Amino acid sequence: MFSFFKTDPKKNLKKILKGYELPSFPAVIMQILQKIRSPYSSASSIAESLSLDPGLSVKLLGIANSAAFSPTKKVENLTQAIALVGISQLESMVLGVGVAKGMPKQNCQWHDPGEFWLTSARRAILASDLSRLLCPAKESECFTAAFLQDMALPFLACHRSDDYDPILEKWHVEGGDLAELEKEQLDWDHAEVASWICAQWGLPENIAASIRGHHGAEVPDFQALGPVRLVAILREDDANSGIDELIAAAVNDYGLDEETIREMIPPAFEKAKELAKLIV
Repeated sequence: MFSFFKTDPKKNLKKILKGYELPSFPAVIMQILQKIRSPYSSASSIAESLSLDPGLSVKLLGIANSAAFSPTKKVENLTQAIALVGISQLESMVLGVGVAKGMPKQNCQWHDPGEFWLTSARRAILASDLSRLLCPAKESECFTAAFLQDMALPFLACHRSDDYDPILEKWHVEGGDLAELEKEQLDWDHAEVASWICAQWGLPENIAASIRGHHGAEVPDFQALGPVRLVAILREDDANSGIDELIAAAVNDYGLDEETIREMIPPAFEKAKELAKLIV
């Protein structure tokens, strides 16, 4: 259990999701993550572990060759992919694929998997770009936390639709802060639920803390990541996307240049299209 938890995340999840049992995190993905995190692992040994999951290997090669990484020449094998993206970014990619495997695949009233993952990819790419301005040493962490920050929404939309759908509808139509809307109606928000999912799936505590704090909650002993909080403003609805709100917050809260942020968004969103298709 993470240090910032005061209650049992497994019991909380079962209650919030009305008895629904979260699927297990894929065992082979967890084994690969352990290999990636080991200081004794070489690129070749990590590549060997990755090759045990052909589907994952294909996804990672596709991602390494995508516009998100813009390789100067085609990446032919996993060892080259690891060298190109780096260990930290590799862990982020494997985590993303692993989480996607456990998420609801069906369309629900206010959950479209395609739109959900496209928005998640937009947040991840943009948070990574913003981190170079705000916290360069945290780029990989920003990418992962931004990509996974709304991981609770598909579970809530599909397994607690009776009282959660009206909240999602209001957020999509009117905008605003989703966590505040949730707190007005419920005793929790999706960021907190996502941190419980992180705990049950064995994800890193720093990622769980960043996700827990992406709508402003302070997590003891963990630094809030500005890029992760900024991209949380983005919504799935292109007609009410939150882009202008994000730019205003970047300028007013973080002192960033408005024109720089405006120029950053279109290429980030373009890269996200390919990334979303590859990860899921």
